[in-house]
Amino acid sequence: MDSRYTITANFEDGALHQFECAENEDILSAALRQQVVLLCSCRKAFCGSCKALCMEGEYAFGDRVNVQVLSPKEEEDGVVVACDTFPRSDMALAFPYTSDRLGSCSSENLEAQVEIVERLSSTVYKLLLQVRDPVSHEAKRIEFQPGQYAELQLPDGEQTRAFSFANIADDSGLLEFLIRLVPGGCFSTYLQQRAVPGDVLKLRAPLGAFTFQPGDQDEGLHAFVGGSTGLAPLLSMLRGLARQDYRGECHLFFGMQDQAALYYEDELRELAASMPRLTLHLALMDPPPQWQGYTGNAVTAFEQHFAALARKPEVYICGPAAMVEATRASCERLNIPEHRVHREEFVASGG
Repeated sequence: MDSRYTITANFEDGALHQFECAENEDILSAALRQQVVLLCSCRKAFCGSCKALCMEGEYAFGDRVNVQVLSPKEEEDGVVVACDTFPRSDMALAFPYTSDRLGSCSSENLEAQVEIVERLSSTVYKLLLQVRDPVSHEAKRIEFQPGQYAELQLPDGEQTRAFSFANIADDSGLLEFLIRLVPGGCFSTYLQQRAVPGDVLKLRAPLGAFTFQPGDQDEGLHAFVGGSTGLAPLLSMLRGLARQDYRGECHLFFGMQDQAALYYEDELRELAASMPRLTLHLALMDPPPQWQGYTGNAVTAFEQHFAALARKPEVYICGPAAMVEATRASCERLNIPEHRVHREEFVASGG
């Protein structure tokens, strides 16, 4: 008979839940089976939304955990991915959110019609989808939190990829995605060669736990660090803050390789104009002669800016895994507490 262990899940508000887990069952599945609905999205060790810190106990990882979802530093510190972690003793886990967020893994299966396919730069496409009610055919509002994502399925029904929302939920039923071009990638090939307005894509949404943590309306200090299409969830968060007339201080550090790769510069400047306390820090590794932004990468721009300040921001990071890890290391050098650093990284998936 398989051994069974007690898992104690601790939350930031002091609440705790206990449940049993067999040694051949992953922790997330055991929790859900016993109605402890932990934050989760992909259940494939892909998104990292079910991460927790192991405070006590022994465990083993399954074969899906990899360096792109769990950094060596996190693994050394005892961070686990609940959907691919198996207990080898009783365990105590600390989850980085309050217990009132339990039950937030609900999503729905939808169909959406392609409205716009637009190449924004040498490396990025914009995909705008329209969701309609299947009966009335009226625009259908999809509720999601800024920072969350959807799983999109190609019309052939064979390939599914995850992309963050770049817009905010409203009554238009429109969903905006920024998609990085990957040579030979299935979605890249579709966008470049076959996508036309009127195509119907299936999707599952909303997913993900990478969401904004509001601070004091007047004293909050927030830094958003993004690269490539990691801009999407950060842009969604900032658009949401603009709609709320948020009064906290915000800084967006966004970098690309060169001017040809840079996109949404005008949109970002318009957003900053509507948010008096938002400062843009645009960075190019290989800028043109007339460039007035930062020369280098967004991570270095972020670190240099906050090294000179006594106040420490709440930090939101999204982009390729190497960029996310570099920003996390910068936060460590800046003595920004780990619980104030929120990150979402890309996992290679074939575009």
